[in-house]
Amino acid sequence: MKRLAKIIFISISILLLSGCGSKKLTTKCTLDSDQSASGYKLESVYNIYSTNGIVDSVKTKEVVTSKNNTILSYFENILKSQYTKAGKAYGGYTFNVKKEDDKVTSEVTIDYNKMDLSKFVRDNASMKSYVNKSNKITLDGAKKIYESLGATCK
Repeated sequence: MKRLAKIIFISISILLLSGCGSKKLTTKCTLDSDQSASGYKLESVYNIYSTNGIVDSVKTKEVVTSKNNTILSYFENILKSQYTKAGKAYGGYTFNVKKEDDKVTSEVTIDYNKMDLSKFVRDNASMKSYVNKSNKITLDGAKKIYESLGATCK
């Protein structure tokens, strides 16, 4: 009897962890851009979390490296400004941008389940080709967005 209870407990745990058959997926996109002529290098990693082909969230880490403090200050300010505005307008954004030594690092999470996607798509008409009929961002759409920036997705 104890063995049967243990098997049932493990089976239920597996179902709960797997989302009762839903397919959870993490796709990683990377971008390395050497803009030495402009005085900086950019390294980005985009982790796309999706369920059944619909994006739940994206966690991004971007590192801008430069010996030029003016360039670093520019990136620090523009990133903070853009993410603050997007968060206020649509919700779903949490971020941390910090400048230290010769780099600016931004870590951003976009939770599309907390975001007003209908408003976002209305305000950004180009997004229509990356969402489904319910204004949910598709995994294929997200990959196309990052690949259009020059990232490689796996």
